[in-house]
Amino acid sequence: MSAYPVYPAKSARPAEKNFLQMLSSIQLGGSSQKIKIKKRDLIFILRNIATLTENGLSLPKALETICKEKSLKKYSGMLGDIRQTVENGETFSGALLKYKDSFGELFISQIKIGEKSGTLPATLERLTQQLEHADNLKSTVIKKLSYPVLLCVAGTGAITFMIMYVVPTFEKTYKESGAKLPAVTQFLIDVGHVAKYYGWMIVLAMIVSVVAWVIARRTPSSRLVIDRYLLKVPMVGDCLRNFAVLQFMEVLGNLMEAGFTMVDALQSCAKAINNRAVRQSVEELHSAVLRGERFSSELEKHGDLFPPIVNQLIIVGEKTGTLGKATQNIKSHLKREVERYLSIMIGSIEPIMTAGLAAAIGTILLAIYLPMFDMIGNMK
Repeated sequence: MSAYPVYPAKSARPAEKNFLQMLSSIQLGGSSQKIKIKKRDLIFILRNIATLTENGLSLPKALETICKEKSLKKYSGMLGDIRQTVENGETFSGALLKYKDSFGELFISQIKIGEKSGTLPATLERLTQQLEHADNLKSTVIKKLSYPVLLCVAGTGAITFMIMYVVPTFEKTYKESGAKLPAVTQFLIDVGHVAKYYGWMIVLAMIVSVVAWVIARRTPSSRLVIDRYLLKVPMVGDCLRNFAVLQFMEVLGNLMEAGFTMVDALQSCAKAINNRAVRQSVEELHSAVLRGERFSSELEKHGDLFPPIVNQLIIVGEKTGTLGKATQNIKSHLKREVERYLSIMIGSIEPIMTAGLAAAIGTILLAIYLPMFDMIGNMK
C-alpha cells in the first residue's frame, strides 16, 4: 500500500486539481526580468540596431550581430533571448516586454508604435538621440561640478583640522599667558570644544537628515512639496523648470512623431517626468485635453511652469497643423536655455566657494595670531 492516496485522473479531487493547475501556470523567473542596463550601453545597442536595420539587415540578424560585441557580453543572455523570441515570430516590442523593468513601458510603447507605422529605425534613432542628450547633460554637470566638490571637501577638511587640532594647541599657550582673548578667538575655541565633545552628535544629526531627505523624496506627497520648493529657488529653480519642461517636450515630440494622439502622448509623458510638480501639471493638461479643451489654452494656465515662448510656439503649431515641428523647435530652444543656466550656475559656484573658503581660513588664522600680537605688545 502506498503511503499516499491515489486518485483516478477523471475523478481527481477539486482541491488537488486546482493545485496542479496552479503549479503548471507558474513561470520560473517571473513574467518580467530586470537586468540593469547602463545608459551608455543602451545608447550603443539602439544606435547599432537603428544603423543595421536602416541598411537592410533584418532585426534578428541585427540582434545577433550586437550579441557578438565584447563590450556587451554581460547582456548577451538577454539580447540572445530577445533575438530568439523575435525569430519565433514575436514583435520586437513584444520581445522587450519580458524585460519591461529594464527598458520601461514608455520605451516599449514607442517601439510598438514605430513597428506599426513601419518607422522602427527612425523611432530607434529618436530614442537614441533623447538618451544621448540626457546622458551628455549629466556628464557635463558632473564634469563641471567635480572641481567645486573637490574644493569643498578639501576646504572643509582643512578647516575641521585647524579647529580641532591647531587651535587647541595655541589655546594652552594663551591660558598660560593669561592674555585676554579676542571674541573671534574665543568663538573658535568654543567651536573646537563643541566639535570635540559633541562631534558624534553632529555626525549622527547629519546622517539622520540625509536619511530623512531620502525617505521624503520617496514619499509622493513629500516629494511634490520638495519639488515645488526647488522650483522657487533663484536660478536653480529656473534650471530645474527648463530641464523638466525639456523632458516633457522631448518625449511629447517623439511620441507624436511616432503616431501617438495628443491625449495618449500626454498620458505617457507624465510618467517620464522626474519633477513631481511639473508631472502634476502634465496630468492636469491630459485631463483637460481629454475633456476637449485646447492644449495651448490649458498650457497658458500653467504659465508659472511653462515659459511664454513654449505656449506661443504651441499656438502656432496648432493653427498651422505642425505641432510636431513646434515641439522640435521648443526642444532646441530649451536645450540652449538649460545649457546656458547650467553654465551660469556652475560658473558662479567656483568663485563663491573659493572666496568663502579663503575667508574662513583667513578668519581662523587671524583668530590664532591676534592674541600673539597682544602678548608681544604686553611684553614690550
